[in-house]
Amino acid sequence: MKDRLEEFVKGHSTEFDLREPNPELWKGIEKSIAPKRRRNWGYYLSRAAAIVFLIGATLVAQRVWMTKGQGIKKKTAEVEINIPELKEAEMYYTGIINTKLEEVKPMLSEYPTLEDELETDLSELDSIYKGLKNDLKDDIANHEVIEAMIQNYRLRISILEDMLHFLESQNQEEKTFNTEQI
Repeated sequence: MKDRLEEFVKGHSTEFDLREPNPELWKGIEKSIAPKRRRNWGYYLSRAAAIVFLIGATLVAQRVWMTKGQGIKKKTAEVEINIPELKEAEMYYTGIINTKLEEVKPMLSEYPTLEDELETDLSELDSIYKGLKNDLKDDIANHEVIEAMIQNYRLRISILEDMLHFLESQNQEEKTFNTEQI
């Protein structure tokens, strides 16, 4: 049976070469293949950077306005605050941030530039937070300063969650890509 099939194929090979698929068939195949959608991590980081910039610019403007006419620069040393609710909030948000950092750190080894940007964003937020603590010490609109401090923590968590979501989606895309190649 196998020999007859081989003889038939060899004998009619020129007839097989004459036939080509219809070009419309290839157009239909190309339309049915959906292009892969890649997420751009720059989008998330640019949004986070814009928020950090707005908060920083607002705080700088507030400091300039509040210290206008005093002519004395204040040191931005670490300040100890004795507000129990604030201490509880600090402990709560610090715990969440540390947990998120532990989740993100192992995944960042593949993306060194992302790791540098994340550290820069978090250090900027930390310096803004220290400035807010100084404002709280100076008794400048206590309620608003406390709200800004809590918003600072939430922004850190949001940045870490966005980063974690991005890294997980990248890992999932790589796994999907690798399994499709096999």
